[in-house]
Amino acid sequence: MSDPITLKKLAHLSNFSISTVSKALADNPEISKGTREKVKKLAELYNYTPNLVARSLKQRRTKTIGVIIPNILAHFFAKVLVGIEKKAVALGYNIITCISDESYDKEVKSIQMLASGSVDGFIISISKETYIKEDYQHLIATINKNLPVVLFDRVTENVLCDKVIINDFESSYDATKKLITSGCKNVIFVSPINHTSVGIERVNGYNKALKDHATSNATSQILIIEEYKEFAQYFNTYLEDHTIDGIVAADELSAIYTMNLIIGKGLRVPEDVSVIGFTDGILSENSNPPLTTVDQHGIELGEIATKKLINRLEQDNSIQNEYTTTTIKTTLIKRGSARIED
Repeated sequence: MSDPITLKKLAHLSNFSISTVSKALADNPEISKGTREKVKKLAELYNYTPNLVARSLKQRRTKTIGVIIPNILAHFFAKVLVGIEKKAVALGYNIITCISDESYDKEVKSIQMLASGSVDGFIISISKETYIKEDYQHLIATINKNLPVVLFDRVTENVLCDKVIINDFESSYDATKKLITSGCKNVIFVSPINHTSVGIERVNGYNKALKDHATSNATSQILIIEEYKEFAQYFNTYLEDHTIDGIVAADELSAIYTMNLIIGKGLRVPEDVSVIGFTDGILSENSNPPLTTVDQHGIELGEIATKKLINRLEQDNSIQNEYTTTTIKTTLIKRGSARIED
């Protein structure tokens, strides 16, 4: 079996320098069209395959993106991951995914491991423990090492970088408003992500809608889920002491879990209680009744975050573009869990 042809051998066969051959294969405009075509035909004839490892070492690039998400079981993050991989592959990059499992320590260790030469940059959604600790130095240190970071969904003003989010405040405001204007008088908010930027913005939207549209005696009721089993006991007791007719839940799982608890108490959905959640996933489509939900367009979000990161990776080092935040508008998908007007 003959040895694979190298760039040096290809240069010898073509009577061009190694530099010229390399640039011709990369479609560098410095090389004439005729020369590029001649070199490419010769490379094809001899089945030349570029040494990607050597190229990455020379360029100090891995063409790999590190992705860190809090929870792979959440349908929203799974959709975002699909969008990230789709766009990365289309642009010639690979991804390595780590799960922080809402842990600050896991998030830090994942970044440290990947930042040692495995990836060119990061796409990250911040864990709940990181928000609670209010410690973002691992993110700042990564950026200071010239490893760009794009934060998505869960972000913080304490880290200067590109970000991609949805209109959390507006989405929660509109969902709450629809319940109120459709006749709900006692709307509560349920959240397992209260400490995150996303959870805070959705609570703020809920509170503002109550202030703007509810009756004067309506009060804000925010129920926090830390452990689902403990919440079930608390919520069943809560229903015995309170009358509710509307629920806005901060994510898909909490919406369906709460809806099932309501049905278990003998109440009807949506006749007695209307429920709206976030994330249009498999659970939402197949719950009984199907969940009315806010579609966060996770695949699109992942694609935009990836494009942002790769644009920054491939820009001229002498050009430092200002960091930008892209906000994606959501869509309310009306199904059977809420009696709301169009």
